[in-house]
Amino acid sequence: MDQKTILILGGGIGGQVAANSLVPLLKGKHRIILVDKGQNFEFPPSFPWVAIGQRNPTDIQKSLPALLKKGVTFIRAEIFGIDPVAKKVETSTGSLSFDYLLISLGADLAPGKIPGFQEGALNLYTLEGSTQIHKSLQSFDQGKIAVLITSTPFKCPAAPYEAAFLMQDFLKKKGRKGEVVVFTPEPFPMPTAGSKVGEALRGMLESKGIRFFPGHKITKIDPQGKVLIFENGKNENYDLLVGVPPHEAPKPVKESGLTNETGWIPVDRATLETKYPGIYAIGDVTMIPIAQGKTLPKAGIFAHYQAEIVAANILSRLNHQPEKGKFDGAGWCAIEMGSGVAAFGNGEFYAPNGAEVRLYRPDRFWHLGRVLFEKWWLSPFSIKRKILRLMLKLGARMRGISVSL
Repeated sequence: MDQKTILILGGGIGGQVAANSLVPLLKGKHRIILVDKGQNFEFPPSFPWVAIGQRNPTDIQKSLPALLKKGVTFIRAEIFGIDPVAKKVETSTGSLSFDYLLISLGADLAPGKIPGFQEGALNLYTLEGSTQIHKSLQSFDQGKIAVLITSTPFKCPAAPYEAAFLMQDFLKKKGRKGEVVVFTPEPFPMPTAGSKVGEALRGMLESKGIRFFPGHKITKIDPQGKVLIFENGKNENYDLLVGVPPHEAPKPVKESGLTNETGWIPVDRATLETKYPGIYAIGDVTMIPIAQGKTLPKAGIFAHYQAEIVAANILSRLNHQPEKGKFDGAGWCAIEMGSGVAAFGNGEFYAPNGAEVRLYRPDRFWHLGRVLFEKWWLSPFSIKRKILRLMLKLGARMRGISVSL
């Protein structure tokens, strides 16, 4: 068998899972190359913890090569172009040819699309922005903290709501006089999970004294006057603004011819293959329609599961066998609420009549699971990682849920 090259673009959650899943499957018979522009991996689900000082920036970073199994070649490079016809990728270190390609480049943040965002808001979706939020909270004595979702879709749909819960808890523990409010263009929180989950989350927000303003699409921010100006004609003042900026596909993806009118890459929802055979895309960079005119949320857990499916199907292709792996739309999410408590949602997003998601009551068990999951993700391959995996598996079994790690 000729040696083939499997090229993976992006060293985030999906890219790492794909590369590490391929190593034992391919057994050194083929090349596995992962390209990313950064030397370090940052764990985005922990950004809200950084924002309130429960994590230091160094706590949630690890060397990316240390998180890859032996057998994966890591190339640190900027990606400039993707040619799906010629099967080449142009990078800052040269051209790379491939036999199979997996695009896991995530979504780029585009704060410049909202006038005043860069001057007036602290970006929850970067480590630098989350660190700055914590610094600002340290000196925040009173007033209104606004959490602003600028547009949809955006990755990690729970993150802005987690930030609201955690900042409200921070203010309460510090004895600060202030309120937290949430503005979003959505009709209710996390709408792709269904109205029952959305209304339950809204109730949780309001039970904590967090006011929720749906249907508020921002047009611009006045950073000098500290005013939010919305499309519906309403203006709202703020004292501290924590924002989720607009998202878009990375430039080399947009210029590759792989995207459609949505600006994202359409894929086969079961195999994650694009319109080009042997070229796959997973995670935030994709657009996958689901029932009721919605699309699959952009979340790391989906990138994780999709990566395992793609790895299995690449093996099948290499062995000239039918693809057996099919992504079923299952996913889960823990929602931190402060004081060592988290809620948990788990369900099927490919259900024919719309996502069927169960929201479990907040308790310490889900928070502990979230902590262990962070530790597992950031642990190099060792006995510690195996023990953490076993603990997570046992915990999931205790609550009757399925978790793939």
